[in-house]
Amino acid sequence: MEALVLTLAGTFIIIASVWAKRKQYQTKELQKKLLASEVACQRQADLLENFRSRDRQFIQNAGEALFIFDQEDGSLIELNRQAEGLLGYTQAASTHLTFKVLFSREHQHRVLRMVSTVVKQGEAEISEIRFRRKDGSQFIGDIRVKAGRINDRQIIYGSFRDITQTTNLQLELKRHNRHLKLLNEISQRVAEGHDLPHTLEITLDEVIKSLVISGGGIFLLEQSGTEMTLAIHRNIPENVVVELGRMQPGMGLVGKVVETGRPRMSANLQKDHRRISRAVFADHWQAFLAVPFIAEEETLGVLFIFDRGSRVFSREDVRLIQAIGRQLGPLLKNAELFNELQWQHRINFASMRELERSRSALRDNLQQLEQHHRALQSLNQMKSAFLSLASHELRTPLTTILSGAEFLQCEAGDVVGENGKRALDVIMHGSLRLNHIVDDLLEAARLEAKVLYMAQEAFSPLPMINELLADARPNCELRKLHLGLLEFPDDIMIRGDAHHLKRAFGRLMENAMKFTPEGGRIQITGRILQQQEVFALSEKLRTFSESFFEGVLSESYLQISISDSGIGLELEDQIRIFDKFQEVGDISEHSTSQARFGGKGVGLGLALAKGIIETHEGLVWVESAGPSQGSCFSALLPLTSHEEGRYVLG
Repeated sequence: MEALVLTLAGTFIIIASVWAKRKQYQTKELQKKLLASEVACQRQADLLENFRSRDRQFIQNAGEALFIFDQEDGSLIELNRQAEGLLGYTQAASTHLTFKVLFSREHQHRVLRMVSTVVKQGEAEISEIRFRRKDGSQFIGDIRVKAGRINDRQIIYGSFRDITQTTNLQLELKRHNRHLKLLNEISQRVAEGHDLPHTLEITLDEVIKSLVISGGGIFLLEQSGTEMTLAIHRNIPENVVVELGRMQPGMGLVGKVVETGRPRMSANLQKDHRRISRAVFADHWQAFLAVPFIAEEETLGVLFIFDRGSRVFSREDVRLIQAIGRQLGPLLKNAELFNELQWQHRINFASMRELERSRSALRDNLQQLEQHHRALQSLNQMKSAFLSLASHELRTPLTTILSGAEFLQCEAGDVVGENGKRALDVIMHGSLRLNHIVDDLLEAARLEAKVLYMAQEAFSPLPMINELLADARPNCELRKLHLGLLEFPDDIMIRGDAHHLKRAFGRLMENAMKFTPEGGRIQITGRILQQQEVFALSEKLRTFSESFFEGVLSESYLQISISDSGIGLELEDQIRIFDKFQEVGDISEHSTSQARFGGKGVGLGLALAKGIIETHEGLVWVESAGPSQGSCFSALLPLTSHEEGRYVLG
């Protein structure tokens, strides 16, 4: 029994030993497997950490701004460096930030709708949304997001970028397109020639609509730019319209635009000292811009716009309105010219009717004028024939009377007594006067018939002038007149008939002595004028001789002037005194006396002097400041060279 027990105990021990060894072996194997598993787990953990590190580096170094949000509470889990740079937050500071912080208030509802779309559809996009940086500034961006999971956490991850510059460029491009469209529409209307008021109304409406402003108006200039009229206005109260209607050039900003032709702008009329309208202030105008309508450097009107809100007109806005002003300026100019043409057309039409009525009267007048002309020609011929006949027929009996009177004075002086002598003196005086008149009549007839002989000799005019002074000096001394020669060139030559020229200037001297009272002065001067100096006097002298300036002028002229301090002449008498039989005053006072003050002849002296001087290719005229201001008779005679003078004399 004991042996059995011992055997069983040994067997049990052996079995226990075997089992222990096997258990020990299994434990070792299990430990080996556990160690291998731990190694594998560590390797997986290291690999996972490597993957996570690589993903994190990938996210951090990505070119786009990346983010991860918690889907449940909307808190920010992670930002990469690009996102940190755009938002201004560090990784540590960005933890647990929410949508409300990162997006502007007006765009937060759009972000919430995006989250809802991601939850339902797995992904979403949103554009032109405003982000808010840490410093409070904002930028415009777009977002692309997807739904995901980290462990058991629902996330939203994606990218965003700053598109502020692109958006601004697009807005600028859209504004440019609107401006170009507006300018094109205005150009088309100008080209189509629509009536001016309609074109201006549409232009103002389009400008207000395009710039999204409160209102505006157009001033037009009238009365050569001295008056302003508010022709068109939009969204302006009546009391403001009334006050603006009183504006004139130079008043306020619009008036300054009219004065200078340059734009005027104000960011806030409420604080602008240049504002002069109280009604504008009361109507809360703030932003203001006015530009001129210009054509051919002339301001024709002003376009102004305003806004009651806080706004600053950009440079592009100013350029747009200026371009509109440049386009509408020629339209205003054309309309102004068209109105002037219409007015001129009405005047011309009325003138044409008046002209038609005048034509028949003119034809009748022309017929009467022709009849009168023929009658005048006949009378002129009769006058010339009468002068020639009378002078010739008077010459013979006059010669007989003079011869008989001279014989009686010589032979019968003691026989006839004192009364007879006085009678003979009267006969001689009357005969000499009549002989003088007949000589003048004959000379006038010959000049008119162009049969008066004129010598063509070169001579110095100074001796002729000295002889005139010597002949006139006795009568001047008798009348107590101061006679003198002020200046006269001596080394010159003229060509012509010295005898007739001396008689012509003698008549001018005689005229000066007749009409200068005692104690007066008479002066003779001479000077040389060149061709251009004579031509400069053409406007003043042409009325005295129409033919003088029609021919070729000589290179130089001698001007001889006889001035006096006598009774002078009225302006209307200065031309007609050179006509035949024209004298100023009553004919009953006429006389041939050279010594009597105011004695008037038959009116041939100045006409004969004019004829003689013009026959020598010269010109005679008179100047007087008026009654009691004296007179100055002048004559121009062409000069000849000394070589030409020797040739003529030779």
